[in-house]
Amino acid sequence: MAVSPINLSRVSHNLRAETLMRSVQRGSLEMFLQQNRLATGRAFVSASEDPVAASQALALRETIDRQAQISENIQHASNVLNATDSSLAEVASLLNEAHALALQNAGSLVNDDERQASATLVSEIIRQLVNVGNRQFGKFYLFAGRDTTHPPFRSDVGGVVYSGDTGDVLARLSLLEDAPINLPGNVLFGAVSAQVSSSVDLTPALAADTRLDTLRGARDQGVHPGPLTFSEAGGTTFTVDLSLADTVGDLVDLINAAATAAGSGLTAELSADGITLTPGDAPVEVTGGDGDAMLRDLGLFGVSPIDAPHMLDQLNPRLTPTTAIADLARGGGLDLTDGFTITNGDVSAAIDLSEAASVQDILNAVNTAGIGVRARINEAGDGLELINLVSGTLLSVGENGGSVAADLGIRTMDERTTLSELNFGNGVEQVEGSPDFRINTRSGGAIDVDLDGATTVSDVLMAINDAAQLAALDVRATISSSGGGIQIDDATMGSNPLSVSRLNFSFAADDLGLLKTAAAGESTLIGDDVAAVRADGVLTALIDLERSLRAESIQGINDAGERLGPFISELNRVHGDVGARARAVERRRSGVEDAVVATRAFLSQVEDVDFAEAVTRFQQAQTSLQSILLTGSRLLNVSLLDFLG
Repeated sequence: MAVSPINLSRVSHNLRAETLMRSVQRGSLEMFLQQNRLATGRAFVSASEDPVAASQALALRETIDRQAQISENIQHASNVLNATDSSLAEVASLLNEAHALALQNAGSLVNDDERQASATLVSEIIRQLVNVGNRQFGKFYLFAGRDTTHPPFRSDVGGVVYSGDTGDVLARLSLLEDAPINLPGNVLFGAVSAQVSSSVDLTPALAADTRLDTLRGARDQGVHPGPLTFSEAGGTTFTVDLSLADTVGDLVDLINAAATAAGSGLTAELSADGITLTPGDAPVEVTGGDGDAMLRDLGLFGVSPIDAPHMLDQLNPRLTPTTAIADLARGGGLDLTDGFTITNGDVSAAIDLSEAASVQDILNAVNTAGIGVRARINEAGDGLELINLVSGTLLSVGENGGSVAADLGIRTMDERTTLSELNFGNGVEQVEGSPDFRINTRSGGAIDVDLDGATTVSDVLMAINDAAQLAALDVRATISSSGGGIQIDDATMGSNPLSVSRLNFSFAADDLGLLKTAAAGESTLIGDDVAAVRADGVLTALIDLERSLRAESIQGINDAGERLGPFISELNRVHGDVGARARAVERRRSGVEDAVVATRAFLSQVEDVDFAEAVTRFQQAQTSLQSILLTGSRLLNVSLLDFLG
């Protein structure tokens, strides 16, 4: 380091001392910094030493942290998928064993003891499958959907209940991608039934506080608020920015306020059915921006200039948990006093809705009934749906003396039910051109019923009642008001049992749930609800197989065995998909590890010290400091000249 020349004859002692001190400090600091670089191995210790390099290093370290987290995510995903893959291999082995048992016992050469032993083996297979379904990886339940902290399967309500979630667990496997790493139990075992979906449009009435984000709109794609321009014939034009609206009431107020401010006679008025736009003295043309999205959502696209009151009646509010019961059915409301009945296997529950004020109250009443049924709003947002979560049971929804289930559209069997929906979609077998079954009355009379042309349960009721009238017998068929299926009331007098029998080798009576005999003295016969739904999956097929083996029902054994075949094929497909995902994750992990190495190399180039250069600079700083100290010792010597003025 250069030493400033000092004119000894004209520089005071204090100035010399101060100048020397600053030089010593600078030299000491430089040597200290070079010493720190050598000790830490870093090109700079604080960001102020090299702001540009420090900024680069900070960005690289953030990248490494993200890459490290992604690497951990990938490792976790790989472990979960490998554990899932191993579990699926175990499930496949158990299902193949059960399928083999079904084939072995399908013939007539197997004795009763062998079938009972096979039933015990099937029961053990079911138990082992439930254990696999509840398998954990650490504290992570593999097949519980997103509810990974609770076991998803349990034996209850006469079957196996799936209480897990049906969603995917996502892991961040790259900066821009979230990928599923789990397999929900409903996919593993088919542990969720087809829905009992509402057959009634429960769309609520439109109200001022109805939020725009709950509207389905004319295109059933929601309502996307944007600008609308209203142009009256004669020159008055104004634009309303409806993106400022949160509710339907806001939308109406914004239109009216803009019209008034522009001196237009246009008015907007809200009713339960929609919004009515009424022009003033001149026709109004409405245009929009953003590709006319708002016009299309409101059902205004392509509408000619409005010259008379025009109702926007296609807003279609969605059901939400907070929707009031009084607002259902477009404001018609429902009387839920009687409630309804749900039967799931051998368990029944009367759902009390007498205090229900909102849709959420209905959902809560069903979901807390403890019968393995989940109620939710359907995807369309215009009705409810019930899901059977219990494998091995049938879910049936009937009335509790009123018509609430039918009013909500969730009765499993009513007059609107098509015959093709019955018996899990297998329909009703009929014989063309001949009667399908006979009703034997108490008086000894017979009513032969021909179902030719029948497509709905209503058609069946009509066919029975017409046949009874033709036979001049006082018999009437209706839908049971207390649950169940078709009800036959026999007002004839006699001591014969009321019954239904087959005719002409038709199994229509079986398929309608009517092949029964009423108890002695009873004048009513109530058929089974053959529109009941089940969780048509692996566990249901195995439970049916076990029951058929114990009941020695060859037909039931054959049916369960046939159903197991497609499930095994589907499991193999799912197994292959999981294996492919596991391999893809492994390849991704290798790529991320290479990226981490490359980023660390870049970071090293930016912040790691060049030791050869650092040693040289340290020696230079040391030599400079020594020179400063040596020069200072000479400059600060006091002589006679210092006292001469």
